Amino acid sequence: MLNIRYLAAVRAVMRTGSISGAARILFVTQPAVTKSIQLAEEELGIKLFIRSKGRLIATEEATFLYPEMERIFGEIVHLQDLAAEVRDGHAGRIALATVSNLSASLLGRAIAQFRQRHPKVRFDIEVHSTKLVLERVRLGQVGVGLLDLTPKDSADVDSLELCETAVGCVMRKDHPLAALESITPEALAGYPILTFPEDTTTSSLVREAFRHDQSACNIVMTVNHSYLACSLIDQGCGVGLIDDYHLHTDSFPRLTVRPFSPKILLRPTVVTTAGRTVSLIAREFMDELQATARRVLC
Repeated sequence: MLNIRYLAAVRAVMRTGSISGAARILFVTQPAVTKSIQLAEEELGIKLFIRSKGRLIATEEATFLYPEMERIFGEIVHLQDLAAEVRDGHAGRIALATVSNLSASLLGRAIAQFRQRHPKVRFDIEVHSTKLVLERVRLGQVGVGLLDLTPKDSADVDSLELCETAVGCVMRKDHPLAALESITPEALAGYPILTFPEDTTTSSLVREAFRHDQSACNIVMTVNHSYLACSLIDQGCGVGLIDDYHLHTDSFPRLTVRPFSPKILLRPTVVTTAGRTVSLIAREFMDELQATARRVLC
């Protein structure tokens, strides 16, 4: 059976790109790392690294195996977290990856509320793109993922929709459209529009709404980060057909939002690794996320 320490050395070299880097993060000597790699190659029966100009280069075989290594170590960390809950009495660690749109408006509030009841729980938080959040969850590298939309490809994750919101028309409070109760494609004729990139579901639905209404869609900018979109709108660069999550913070006091018609739904969602038992403390935090989402975003 392959020794997990040998595999840890292989993984560390692939992460750092060198024997010395692997030795530093594993707190062992460089010869120990070299020996572990040799033993791993003997156990697996394949070459994992080659030397080129003084550097270690992972072979195609090692690159192919790497995602499975990450999954294995994710499972080990998960087991350690579950054991910590049992040992410490419902304390533990929550490793979480989120998209930036929800980091301040939802996640920050939920953590603050949660830590009032569970001050001993440690949070390890990462902010990534939707694609990378899903990858980190699928590989078991984090226990919880927080997305601003329900993922299309959900075969390898379990999903929990937190609430239902909608795309809004975000604008300055002194904008002429702020006098309207809701905003249609026709009302936006002639106004510069900021929205999400063309390859997103939300952008496709926005453009379809304009086509159906037979109205001109004057998109002057696409932005994959709604905080930046709000900043641009705040500086007078147009109006935004985006989520209004950042308006639930104190970041943009000069902005307001009006409902966009037709309604384009957004469903903030928590994802976990498919088939994996969610720890007690993570499950309780997911409940907190849902309660906070319904209170703040809906």
